[in-house]
Amino acid sequence: MFVSQHGVAVLLSVDNFDYYLQRKFFYISLEGVTMLDYITKFFLCKPIDLVAKILLILAVSAVYFFVFYYAKKRNLNAFVFIVVGLLAILFGSSFLGVPNLKFYATIVLFIIAFASLVFFSQDFKRDMFNASWRKLFETDSPSALGREDLHKSVSEIIKACQRLSKTETGALIIITDKIADSVLESGVRLNAQISAELLETVFFPKTALHDGAVVICANKVVAASCYLPLTQDNDLPREFGTRHRAAIGVSEAYPGSTTIVVSEETGIISAMHDGKIKRYLDAEQLKRILDCAMRLSDRAEEESIWGLTGYED
Repeated sequence: MFVSQHGVAVLLSVDNFDYYLQRKFFYISLEGVTMLDYITKFFLCKPIDLVAKILLILAVSAVYFFVFYYAKKRNLNAFVFIVVGLLAILFGSSFLGVPNLKFYATIVLFIIAFASLVFFSQDFKRDMFNASWRKLFETDSPSALGREDLHKSVSEIIKACQRLSKTETGALIIITDKIADSVLESGVRLNAQISAELLETVFFPKTALHDGAVVICANKVVAASCYLPLTQDNDLPREFGTRHRAAIGVSEAYPGSTTIVVSEETGIISAMHDGKIKRYLDAEQLKRILDCAMRLSDRAEEESIWGLTGYED
């Protein structure tokens, strides 16, 4: 059999040809160390070095798992094909004894890592952001706090609503322990203790956060200036503005949540829960509703408040 190498024809027997393949592709390359040699040397080391190398492999595997995860999430199939193709070329080249393969591999891996950072940095930040929201809701849910803290939060909300009502300052407050990440992402994270002064400051017309909703979980103002889904119900009182429509929309979309609205035109305080509405609320009525929202009241009390359907004027 003839094998041409650098323009020279070499006649090999069948046995010599097998030996040639073994040397060229499997054991010792004519031009460098093959993958089999590299793997053998990689694991033949001291135990502490072996542990370090295994951790390195796991770390690299985790990185590429997230690369493929976010690529699939963003539907970047072309990027996945390119990465897989480059890794396959590197793997195949290791059997061919390509000179300076380690240098080329480092460059390729660096390019892949840099491209992943460019493509998926926002996705990673968003997921970390959402994870922090979920952790906050889990650790600061009403059931995880003492009744004294929740009663204090209720008092601060009532005080703020009464002051905002007197000055006819519009306000939209959601009390919930479960809401979509997209709603929270649309606003500004605060994660602050509830106080009447804070709520009044947020809804002051000249502040940057007044246009939107405040999301409250237990004793924390989680976010402000959040945008909410509007109800599609057209059979609403004429005086209902955007805040009222958003409050009804969020109560429909997230059953169990309670939304408080202060009208900027009339100062009327209203509450929405599961698509139902209570209007013209005084301090005592508002306290009963907030106690239910904070899970300070039993089911019977909640049914006595929200038992009527439709609108109560």
